[in-house]
Amino acid sequence: MKSIGFGLERIAWLALAWPRVATAIFVVVLAVAGIGMSRLSFDEDLRSVFASGGDTYRAYEAVTSEFVDPENETLVLVEGGDLGNPETFQRLQDFQFELQFVDGVESVYSLFSLRDPPAESGEASLLVNDAGVGLTPGLAERIRSHPILGAKLLSADGKAMMYIVTPSEPRAPVSVARALKADIDAIAANLFTGTDVNVTVSGFPTIRAGITELLKRDQIRLNGAGSIVGIIMALVVFRSLTAAVLSAIPAIIAGLMVFGFMGLLGVQVTVMSTVVPALVMILGFADGMHLSFAWRRHRDAGEDVAASERLAQRDVGGACALAAITTAVAFMSLTISEVTMVRSFAVAGAVGIIGGTVVVLVAHGLMTLALGRFWKQQLGPTPNFLARLTAPCGSIAAFAARRARPLGFIAIGLFVVLGVMHYSVPPQHSVREHLPRDDPANAALGRIDRTFGGIFPVQVLVPLHGLSPTSPEALARIGALHRAVGAVDGASTPVSLWSLAAWLGGGDANAGADRIDDLLGELTPTTRTRFVGASGAALVTVSIRESRTEPTRSLIAAIDRAAKGADGSDVETTGFTVLNSREGARTISTLNLSLTLSILANLAVIALAFRSIPMGIISFLPNFLPILATGTLLFVTGAGMQFTSVIALTVAFGIAVDDTVHFLNRFLLTGNGGAALRERLVETSRRIGPVIIGTTIIIIAGLSTTLTSGLPTITLFGRIAALTLAVAVVGDMLVLPATMAGFARRWFDRRPAVKPERREVPA
Repeated sequence: MKSIGFGLERIAWLALAWPRVATAIFVVVLAVAGIGMSRLSFDEDLRSVFASGGDTYRAYEAVTSEFVDPENETLVLVEGGDLGNPETFQRLQDFQFELQFVDGVESVYSLFSLRDPPAESGEASLLVNDAGVGLTPGLAERIRSHPILGAKLLSADGKAMMYIVTPSEPRAPVSVARALKADIDAIAANLFTGTDVNVTVSGFPTIRAGITELLKRDQIRLNGAGSIVGIIMALVVFRSLTAAVLSAIPAIIAGLMVFGFMGLLGVQVTVMSTVVPALVMILGFADGMHLSFAWRRHRDAGEDVAASERLAQRDVGGACALAAITTAVAFMSLTISEVTMVRSFAVAGAVGIIGGTVVVLVAHGLMTLALGRFWKQQLGPTPNFLARLTAPCGSIAAFAARRARPLGFIAIGLFVVLGVMHYSVPPQHSVREHLPRDDPANAALGRIDRTFGGIFPVQVLVPLHGLSPTSPEALARIGALHRAVGAVDGASTPVSLWSLAAWLGGGDANAGADRIDDLLGELTPTTRTRFVGASGAALVTVSIRESRTEPTRSLIAAIDRAAKGADGSDVETTGFTVLNSREGARTISTLNLSLTLSILANLAVIALAFRSIPMGIISFLPNFLPILATGTLLFVTGAGMQFTSVIALTVAFGIAVDDTVHFLNRFLLTGNGGAALRERLVETSRRIGPVIIGTTIIIIAGLSTTLTSGLPTITLFGRIAALTLAVAVVGDMLVLPATMAGFARRWFDRRPAVKPERREVPA
């Protein structure tokens, strides 16, 4: 007997042959997975989103290891209607004082840190020398015009201030950010109770801590809600508690096992891989339903419990295995990306789907042997939801067969029109795309960005080739770059050694080198790296606002041109903002290629599995049209093709192919009697159509649990995948039979060249 599942389903056959041994092994594996779940860890570094071996990431790593790391700084936003009130202003100064004594803090930079240029005696008085007087208009003007980040510390209307808190530990872990936030919140509550002052702790360290908590919460939500949805849907479909257990519990076990082995192998849960166990569970529900539906049919035909399960496994086990393989191929196509997180997600997804399917096949077999007798045999028509869909599905196939040619031309026309719009969708990536929109820290980051003229840094690395950073020649070069990038429309608040020169001596490159050296010697190590690095190179940093992909790329390109045009052909423009802009667009383009590879590879797998090239060819149109339809919706709505969108489309394509596989498998099983093609298509649709619709409903219902996630990437993944799968049902129920009865009729209007896995047992 030839297997369309490449023999993968035969693992379950072995389990059915030796159920006691298989049960013992299964329990041991489940226990090992349980141990692994206790070791599960979560990715805590936003940098890993675009971590890769590319030049852009290497430049970013180099600059953050040598210079100040903006992603390690905690930002404290203070807002209020009357911050300049003498009493409130005094409390704000006390806040600065208290923050400096928080454990693990190296420095706190705010408007209370600003100083006047040193006098001849060398002393530099504080700009705010008497907070009890309050924030006068003159003082506010002096603060905002200060060359060292003055405009980033006080808003133009005086209703917002910012404190930049730098921990003493480089690349501090989330535990440090979490403890620091708790301390800052406690100090703020003590100082500002009874006032209209609102303090929000923000910055990437705080947001990272929030994402970690959301990842942990999502595991409970996604998998808990998915389990409940699967059981409820199985109850609705089969109207039997035993059937619901047989269909849902193997899928739940599969999802939990994926979790366990991720922990056992040290695979961290990221903002992407967090959906893998839930996907394994959701697809497991679909496989469980196919198996239960086939078991029910054979049981009602008079077979005993064990024989019905063996026949069900032989009927649809191969198709379930092939469906897992096509989904795994879709995942593996993502490995062409250089981004480490995407590659890890791809491998975890592929291995999880294959392993999960094996678990479902084995668990369904073992559980059916134990519990199948409680699902009573039906002597008449099975009174369930699927049975009511039998006649409508047959009617749809009959219509498709009668109108095969017109429907075929309509499908081709849609392919062209939708294809043009799909491939016209521009890439869209935002710095905050992966951040939780409802998180107070992320919302505050958005307000900081709007209030202070941009908060996302673009760093220009300036090699000095052995020159002292404070020499006249080096300062002249740094000054030229500083002024050039600061003049770019959309770039604000440049900071560099030239800022110190402007503060000390009015920006004269030939004056004040010794004074700058003395000043650098007095700064904390982290503050010093805002200007110079250990290698002797210098840094010029400007800030830009968050924007859509194309404006951000254009602005960064303009900054890069301005820097290189100011006697700086060897300078390098980098930083987290640049990394996101460049790698985001490039990664989206690469993932679009992976989608194409997934389509071609899966068609080849189908052709190889069925040992029939026509089988692969006819699978193209009904499965590619849903991808194009979803892309068209993105085009029409102006949403753009986001990083997550392409991944969701690729995975959804792999899942959508599953239904095509089951349809073709059932078509071959229905062909033994030599019936005419139209009759075979109608009978195939009557048999498998209700299950396809039922499993799709379950998968979409399962994907709907992603809407409970606090992470926008997860909710977007769920929406895109669910929409694609909903359209794919139309492809399998209407376009596929129309194609087989129309343009491909000569390939199928005869006894199949490929023998089915077994002769159908009469119902």
